Parts: sequence; structure tokens; C-alpha cells
Amino acid sequence: MLRPATRIDVLSIMDQERAEFVRFLGSLSDEDRATPTACEGWTVDDVAVHLLGDDLFFLSRCRDGYEAPGAGPPQDLDEVVKWLNEINERWVGAGRRLSPRLVADLLEVTGRLVSEFLTSVDPAVPGEVVSWAGPQTSPWWLVSAREFSERWVHHQQIRDALGRPGLNGPSFVAPILATAMHGVPSAYADLDAPEETTVAIDVTGRAGYSWAVRREAQGWKLYEGLTRDATTRLTLAQDTAWRFLARMLPQSEARPKVTIEGEQAYAEPFFDAVSAIVRRR
Repeated sequence: MLRPATRIDVLSIMDQERAEFVRFLGSLSDEDRATPTACEGWTVDDVAVHLLGDDLFFLSRCRDGYEAPGAGPPQDLDEVVKWLNEINERWVGAGRRLSPRLVADLLEVTGRLVSEFLTSVDPAVPGEVVSWAGPQTSPWWLVSAREFSERWVHHQQIRDALGRPGLNGPSFVAPILATAMHGVPSAYADLDAPEETTVAIDVTGRAGYSWAVRREAQGWKLYEGLTRDATTRLTLAQDTAWRFLARMLPQSEARPKVTIEGEQAYAEPFFDAVSAIVRRR
């Protein structure tokens, strides 16, 4: 039975991921840290520096209300990606002067500060815009879920690059999938369809679940739960789902892994959905 998508609580699992990440960084050799990752042009060390910057910028912006000098972020998503890439490239370039030990130490400190801040805010009140979820201001719980997803995906990229097992248990992957689904309604925003048109998204695997986007008078809305009354149904494995929505899996590779039943036209917008700001060069 469908019900409106519920709040995602990531604070406890976020702390676990952060502690595991710091421990993992401390176990790496010089050769490991110099290994290229899926983030083009960035090594393992560079991705760690990037995550440190994410924490620092988040705390400055959200906790301290600090507006950096110069123009703010653009409104168009493609321009946001370009703007962030430029900022991140400058930060990572400067961060290459920091020792790996210091980066790990600082990540431990910033992780605690981020956790303290997110615990202090009311998760239901508006926080800031989560650009891939739409132009509206998102509640703090979705902002928290975005921050967790950003870190977990980059952590996974590092482990992928080194051929190490990821943090793939259901306690980690389930909130990643639930967060990623909040990027799907935006992909359907321009699709005109009769009210009650429903696109079911069934994700299989230990962390799998079922979601749906449904056309309502105000637009497309995200639901969770299993429905048999779907205009179109997409079925895919959990690894395909999060990797594709985080843009770690190209559309050309994802499509053959998605089973589509019903009207094909209503499946197409899903393949434009995204749940991460993707690094592009």
C-alpha cells in the first residue's frame, strides 16, 4: 500500500560511517592513497580532502550562516555543477599540501561538529535547498540525508578504487536508496500525464524496497510501499539503483539492468534522475 515518503533518519548511521572512514584512512599505504578514483583527476587522498572541504563549507554555511564573498550559487543545475567543480578543484589543489594524517585528524573533528549541529536542529523545519531534489527549500532531515549520501558514495568510490569491500550492509544502503529516490520526482516534473498516473520503482536486494512517483494536481509526488496498480513498473537491483542515481553507473550500462513493465514512455524520465552533484571535468 502506498503512503507518502517518510522522513529518513541518518544521524546514527552517519556517525558510524564517519568513524569507519577515519579508521580506514589510517590503514592505507602511500601507494593506496595515490590510487586514482572514479572522480576524474582525483586520487584517494584528493577525495578525502574534498570531504574535509564539504564539512568545513557545510558548517560555515549552515551552522554559522556565513555567506562567502562573491556571487552565490546559480539556479540552473548544470551551472551549479560547474560552479561547484571550480570551487572543489581549487580546494583540493590547495589541500594537497596537507598531510594525510592531518586530513584524517581534521575529518574526525569536523565529523563531530557536523553531527552536533544536525542533532541540534529540528529535522522537520526548512534547512536549505537540496538542488537535485528540486528548487524548494528542503527540511533538515533531507539535508542530513544528502550529507550522509555524499560521504558514503565517496567512501565507496575509494573502496572501489582499492578493490576493498564497501559498507554495503542494509543499515547503510537502505537510507542511501531512500535518499536517492527523492531525486526522482524532479526528473518527472516536465512530463505531462493524467492524474493518478503511477510509476512504481521496485528495488531488489537485502536493502531493497518499493517506491513510486504519482502524478497529482500539484505535480509528481514520491510515495513508498508496494502497489499493484502501477501504470509503469521498473525493477532493478539495489547496487544498480544507487550507483545509477549517484551517477557512478552510466545510463547506457544502467538501462539493460532495469526491467520495465507497462507504458515505456513513463519510464524514460527515471533515466534522467540524479541524487548527487556529479563531478565533471
